[in-house]
Amino acid sequence: MVHSGLAAFYEVRGHQELTGTGPIIVHRLLKNSVEADEYILLTEAAYSQLALPEGEVVQGEETYDDIGSIRTYVYIPPSPEPYCPSPNAAPPMIFIETLRSEVSDQYAQVAHHPERDFHFHTGRRLARLLEYRDEWIGGFPEEAIESFAGTGNPFTLGELRTGERVLDVGCGCGLDCLIAANMVGKDGEVLGVDMTEDMIEKASGVAKLVGVSNVSFKVGYIEQLPVDDGWADVVISNGAINLAPAKDDVFRELHRVLRPGGRLQIADIRVGKAIPDNAKQNIDLWAG
Repeated sequence: MVHSGLAAFYEVRGHQELTGTGPIIVHRLLKNSVEADEYILLTEAAYSQLALPEGEVVQGEETYDDIGSIRTYVYIPPSPEPYCPSPNAAPPMIFIETLRSEVSDQYAQVAHHPERDFHFHTGRRLARLLEYRDEWIGGFPEEAIESFAGTGNPFTLGELRTGERVLDVGCGCGLDCLIAANMVGKDGEVLGVDMTEDMIEKASGVAKLVGVSNVSFKVGYIEQLPVDDGWADVVISNGAINLAPAKDDVFRELHRVLRPGGRLQIADIRVGKAIPDNAKQNIDLWAG
C-alpha cells in the first residue's frame, strides 16, 4: 500500500505512535477488493508523485463507511518466467542445508535406537546380506555392528594393504573403519568422516571399546572434507554419496584427498535413467 499525506507522531509511555487521516487510509486499504496475490496499490496522492510505467496500472475505487471513497491505482507485476535450472547448476544452499538436517536426524536415530524399524536394513542382518565375512566382524561386539547402515560392500573391490592410509567418507557408526583398521595393521591409519555428530560419537566410543588405536573420526561434510591434499591411499564409502546433491563437488574432494595413484572403493546406489526435476527437489525422497 502506497499513500502520500500528512501524519502526526506522538509519544505514549516511551512508545512512538502514528495518527492522522493518512495512516487511517493506509490501514483501511489493507482490506481491499483487489483479486491478486501480488500487487502494488497506490492512492491518487501517491500515484501523482510516482512514475510507474504507463498502461500497466488499473484505476479503481475503494469505499469505506468512515472515510468515503478512495481512488486507487493498482499495479500488478508480470508473472515470473518458470525457474528452469541449468543441468550444471548447484542446488540452492537452503535445500542442501535442509537435506543435511533431515538425513542427520534420521541417522542419529539409527545411532541411538538401532532396534527400531527403518525403511532400510541395519546391523548384523545387513552385514550378512552384503556378504561381510565372519573373519572381518566376528570378533566385534554388538555395539560395533548394531547401527551399521550401507548399500553394499566396498571391500569386495579389493582388500586393503598393510600400512595404507584409508579415508572412509560417510563412515556412520564406523564398522567399515574398524574392518579397514584391521586390514592395514598398526602401521596403517584410518580416518572416518561423517556429518552426523551422533554417529561420530558412537563410532569413537566403539573404537575405544574394541581397542583399535589406528582409527580416528571427524565430523565433516563429504563436499568439504577435513582432510589434507593427497592424504589417502584409499577412499572407501558405503551408501553416502547418493545422499549428496552436489556430486561433482564430492568427486572433486575425493580427487583432492587421494594421493596420485590412489584408489576409490565405493559401494552405493546408481540409477540407470534420468530422475525428474520434481523428484530431485523432494526432500522426503532424498532423506527417505
